[in-house]
Amino acid sequence: MKNLIFILAGIASLLLFTSCEEEDSPLLFSEEYVSSPENVKMEYYSPDPCCVSKMYWIEANSCASELLIKCTNANSIFIENHENSISEEYSCSKGQWKAEVNNSNTITFRFEELDHDLEDTPLINVGFNVVSQTKKGLIRTSINVMRYTKSYDLSKMFS
Repeated sequence: MKNLIFILAGIASLLLFTSCEEEDSPLLFSEEYVSSPENVKMEYYSPDPCCVSKMYWIEANSCASELLIKCTNANSIFIENHENSISEEYSCSKGQWKAEVNNSNTITFRFEELDHDLEDTPLINVGFNVVSQTKKGLIRTSINVMRYTKSYDLSKMFS
């Protein structure tokens, strides 16, 4: 009887761990252009696959650079900020970057060189959603932008 309980508990835990599958985000992007790959990169993953669907993480150091990403499964996208306001652009003044929708399904990120007065802040982390209207309603994908200042050890980031 004890063996049967252990076997059932093992099967239940196996099912629990295998059912925790990472979900793709509703909007998918491809990297189209990077002005300086040594300064900016984009990854697509989930920090916790059991609770959070995949999202895009953009990391940029303190140097000026540009990144262009294209939505591969929607023709018309918009940027949604934290106040649920929808527009074609988003800017982060402290992180000195701007995201702008171009050609209805492409986003250009422009990173300015960071000011020297931000050296006491090693990381500026800001996120927003990209949305698209479909027949089933509004779909969203998250983009998180992490900007590293000059005081951050860049050898950890781009190695």
